[in-house]
Amino acid sequence: MTYVNVKGKRILLVGATGILGRQYSHVLAQEGARLVLADREESDVVALAKELGAQSVVMNIGEEDQVIEGVKIAAKAYDGFDGVMNNAAVTGDVLQNMGAAFAPFEDYPLDLWQKTIDINLTGSFLIAREAGRVMKQAGQGGSFLNVSSIYGVMGPDHRIYEGQSFKSFPGYSASKAGIVGLTQWLATWWAKDNIRVNCLVPGGVGSSGHDEKFVKAYSNRIPLGRMAKPEDMTGMVIYLLSDSSSYCTGGIYNVDGGLSAW
Repeated sequence: MTYVNVKGKRILLVGATGILGRQYSHVLAQEGARLVLADREESDVVALAKELGAQSVVMNIGEEDQVIEGVKIAAKAYDGFDGVMNNAAVTGDVLQNMGAAFAPFEDYPLDLWQKTIDINLTGSFLIAREAGRVMKQAGQGGSFLNVSSIYGVMGPDHRIYEGQSFKSFPGYSASKAGIVGLTQWLATWWAKDNIRVNCLVPGGVGSSGHDEKFVKAYSNRIPLGRMAKPEDMTGMVIYLLSDSSSYCTGGIYNVDGGLSAW
């Protein structure tokens, strides 16, 4: 067996065009995977797929009909999947544009809570149901990788958000915690089909949108002393989508610089 290798693997990557999604897309393509990239903005995902020599499909995971049709189209590209990674999620900037995303918990709007659950958790269920059916019917096993967040496995330190225009919001944490539970349920359900299900748990990733005060406050909470870079996640992604992780299922893999070890 060639270790930590995804060359030739038929992989559906959902949520391909964000900061982390682009990193995963580039590395998986570089490592020789046969990729189908999925995202909700057609121009973005088509352009990225063209750049990487991949296939593309337009899909909003918050809409059941789009997931059903999108997975059917994706499965036809390479006649099935060896691996599926669901990286799609509603982000803070999207919710902020909808208004009041960072209101105090006591004033948090129900519609924004529901929107977050619909995309992050229900969307993960829909991707798993539709793509999992394809993998199960093929009878060849495979790897399914969900993406949670460090705030799906531990509470945020609200002090580091004081004075910031953004906060850690409750729907995000609740939905990402639900993905952990869904991962472990699916791992036991699909074990007999040799479909492994694991969960990547990224820590906070630095971006140009973070001011210096926040980056310093967050980094002071990290044993390794810094926020994550997108490339810090890719080694774990490649491993979990490769045959090297053939005895790993139901695992929750924190890539957080040691934050959860405190």
